Amino acid sequence: MHIDRRGACYRNAMITFIDFLSSAAIVIFIVSALPQVVKLVRQKTARDISLGMSVLIAVGNSLGLARAIAIGDTFFTVNYSFQLALWLVIVALIVKYKGR
Repeated sequence: MHIDRRGACYRNAMITFIDFLSSAAIVIFIVSALPQVVKLVRQKTARDISLGMSVLIAVGNSLGLARAIAIGDTFFTVNYSFQLALWLVIVALIVKYKGR
């Protein structure tokens, strides 16, 4: 049986590229929630922010985290952990500032 080394290099390069894409996606998803946290803290009002949507996002991240842990996916475990933490902070800030 002949092993094509170019194919192996191509597969390794694709895995590395996919790992890069996964890492970039994680960073973007984590950073995407930060402006909302900053806005809530600065303005001290949650008038225009949906509590229901924020709770659903937190629940979705909880379920995604449970799945990522169950299958041993490090990339998604990191992503969902940070996302869940940020969205729980957002939910807490919405509850704190909702009447303002």
